[in-house]
Amino acid sequence: MKAKPSSASTKPFLIKRGNVSVKIYTGTNTFNGGDYPQYTLAYYDGNSRRKKTFSNLDEAKREAELTVTKLANGEGAVLRLISIDRANYLQALETLRPLGKDLRFAIAEYAEAIKLLPHGTTLRDAVTDFARRRNTITESITESITVPKLVAEYLEAKTKAGRSQAHLRDLRLRLTRFGEAFQLPVAQITGKLVQAWMDGLKVANRTKLNELRHVTSLLTFAVRRKYAPRDFLTELEAVERPEVTHSQTLIFSPAELSEMFDASREMLIPWLVFGGLCGLRSAEILRLDWRDVNLERRFLTVQAFNSKTAQRRLVPLSDSAMAWLKPLAKDEGRVVSHLRENWFYAEIKASVNRARRSAGIEAKFDWKRNGLRHSFCSYRLAITQDAAKTSLEAGNSPQMIFRHYRELTTEDEAKEWFGVMPPQPIKNVIPLQMVAN
Repeated sequence: MKAKPSSASTKPFLIKRGNVSVKIYTGTNTFNGGDYPQYTLAYYDGNSRRKKTFSNLDEAKREAELTVTKLANGEGAVLRLISIDRANYLQALETLRPLGKDLRFAIAEYAEAIKLLPHGTTLRDAVTDFARRRNTITESITESITVPKLVAEYLEAKTKAGRSQAHLRDLRLRLTRFGEAFQLPVAQITGKLVQAWMDGLKVANRTKLNELRHVTSLLTFAVRRKYAPRDFLTELEAVERPEVTHSQTLIFSPAELSEMFDASREMLIPWLVFGGLCGLRSAEILRLDWRDVNLERRFLTVQAFNSKTAQRRLVPLSDSAMAWLKPLAKDEGRVVSHLRENWFYAEIKASVNRARRSAGIEAKFDWKRNGLRHSFCSYRLAITQDAAKTSLEAGNSPQMIFRHYRELTTEDEAKEWFGVMPPQPIKNVIPLQMVAN
C-alpha cells in the first residue's frame, strides 16, 4: 500500500478559527492494485507537525473542525486523547449541540447537582420527581401569592370570622415574622425550609411548638385557597416537632392569695377573683363581660367564642368570689380595664412587694407563671375529688386535670384558699358624714 501525493492543481481544504487554521490534503492510496482517495489532515500542535489520514472526506472535515476549535481554545492536549475517549468527547458535543450548551459548563452543572443529591439518588430520579411535583403544583394551584400577602389575607379572614383582638394580635405578631423570613411565593416553600426556619429560632421549644402550630394553620389555609399544592401538607407532617418538657406545676399558697388581695388596688381585684377563685385563663378574663357574671344565680358563663376550647362552660362562684365581686359588679362592660395580661401580673407583684417592704419583710414576692389558674385547679380538685367535674369548670380534659393537679395540696388548704374573704368593715366607727352633720 502506497500513498500518492496530491496533484499540484488540487488545493487543500483550509479550515480556520480566528488565527488558527488546519489543512486537508487530497491524495490517493494504492492498495492491492487499486487507487483509493485519501485525505490528510495536517496541523501544528506547538512546534510539532501532526498528520492524520482518512478515507472519507466528511470524517476528515469533522476532525478538522474539532482540531481547529481545540487549537483556537488552547486545548491541544485534547487532540492527543486515545480513540475511545475521543469518540466519547465527540458524542458529548453532538448531544449538547441541540441544547446550545458548552461541554465544560454542562459537566460542572452536572457535578454540582450530584453533590446536592442524597446518596444513591440519580439526577434523573431527582428531575423526574421535580417534574412530577411541578405538574402537580401547576394543576392544583390557581393563583400565585407571596407569603407576606398570604399572611395579610389569613389575618383578614380571621378578623371577619370574629376572632378576638388578643388572638388576632398574637397571630399578627407570630405570622408577620414568618412572612418576613419567607419573601417568596407560597408554592416554593418546602418542608425542609420550614424545618430550617424553626431550627434557627432562638426561643424555647414550647415557643417553637406554638410558632409551628400557627404556621401550619397558615399553610393549610394556603392549600385550601389553592395557593400551594396539597402534597405540601404531607411535607409539613414530616417537620420534626421540638421536644417539650413539662415544667413543674407551681401554685400560690392561701397566704399568698390573701397578700395579693390585701395589697392590690380595686382595679386588680377582678383579675385575682376570676383567675384564682374561678380558674379562667388570662385570655378568657380579658374577654369576659359583666353580663356573663350572674351574681344572683352564683355562676359565670365563659362563652364559646371567648373560650380556648371554643366550648361554652359554666363556672360556679364561691362565697369568697361573691364577696369580692359584689362591690365591683356592673351591668355590662369588660371586667378588666387593660388588655395586656402582663400588666396585671406586674402590678400585682409590685403591689405585694411594696406591702412587704412597708411591713419590713425582706423576702420578695415572685409571680408564678399561670399560678392563679394552676392554684384554682389544684385546690378545686382537692375539694371535689372529681377530675371530671373540675375539668368541666376549668375547661380542659379530665386527663389533664388528673395528670397535672392531683395531690398538689390538701382539702384543708383548699378550704383556706377559697375562704380568703374581703376585710370586714370596722364596727363602732361613726361615718365622717355623720360627724359633719
